[in-house]
Amino acid sequence: MANLLQTNAPASSAGRKARMTSKWFKAASHELIPPFYLWLGLILLTLFTLAPVTYLLLSSLSPASELLSGRLIPATLTLMNYVRLFQGPSGAEYVHALRNSVAVSVWTTVFTIGIGIFAAYALAKIKFPLRTTSLFAILAMQLLPSISIIVPMYIMMREGISISIPFTGIVLYQSPPLLDTIAGLVVAYTTFSLPFAVWLMAGYFQTISRELEEAAYVDGCGRIGTMFRIIIPLSLPGIAATAIFTLLSAWDEFIFASAFTQTFAAKTLPVAIREFIGRHSIDWGLMNAGGFVASLPPVILSLLLYRYIVGGLSAGGVKE
Repeated sequence: MANLLQTNAPASSAGRKARMTSKWFKAASHELIPPFYLWLGLILLTLFTLAPVTYLLLSSLSPASELLSGRLIPATLTLMNYVRLFQGPSGAEYVHALRNSVAVSVWTTVFTIGIGIFAAYALAKIKFPLRTTSLFAILAMQLLPSISIIVPMYIMMREGISISIPFTGIVLYQSPPLLDTIAGLVVAYTTFSLPFAVWLMAGYFQTISRELEEAAYVDGCGRIGTMFRIIIPLSLPGIAATAIFTLLSAWDEFIFASAFTQTFAAKTLPVAIREFIGRHSIDWGLMNAGGFVASLPPVILSLLLYRYIVGGLSAGGVKE
């Protein structure tokens, strides 16, 4: 009996090892890749994502001497960079740029969603010639590089926006010059965020059953009433996701803000952080501290509203 137990012990141990190997290194019928490689990929992705943010935080807490020495992990930590950021000579300018970024991002989101809802509803629910072609044309506008339209946009901002009747010379509205103004940035940001917003919301509107609209028509609702009472309430997750993407895109934009602003009356955070680069030196402490503070609102917003972002990514996957 003792010999039998001794013989079965190695066999059972080998069986457990085989089952563990099969569990971690072999994919089940419902799995795409084995769990071991899945977890390894997730760990590497997490490190790849968090490493720059961690280094940015540590650099913002490092003294200037240690930043210039190239040490990854500082020996001493200090808040002096943040004190200089908000209370130093550039503190008032940075705070003003922070307010400008908030104003530009919020107003861009408001105008983009306000205009995009009507365009997306028309493309998703109203049948007219070349509807699909129009939708793809709007998407093609999003693929156009921003740098390619910066010169005509600059001329328009310098001379002001003019609304006139074609071939008559009658001007209905002429705005003042929009260079170095928050209104100019809002107009510029709306031009590149509107196509994506229309495309995303149109896909979400198409997931709503037409029977609900027909029931609203029977109850006496018109096209506008149906949109506000049926379509928009049911599409709030998709609209919220679109608003979040628009807000984050406007918050991080740099090219238009750098080209269309000259003073801190309209400069946003990306441009303000660039100002820490001097002609002969770079203030790495202020740049790192300013960059970390500027990255906090998008990160916090994404963590709080991540379910709407995920819902927006899958919007339009199932259409009627």
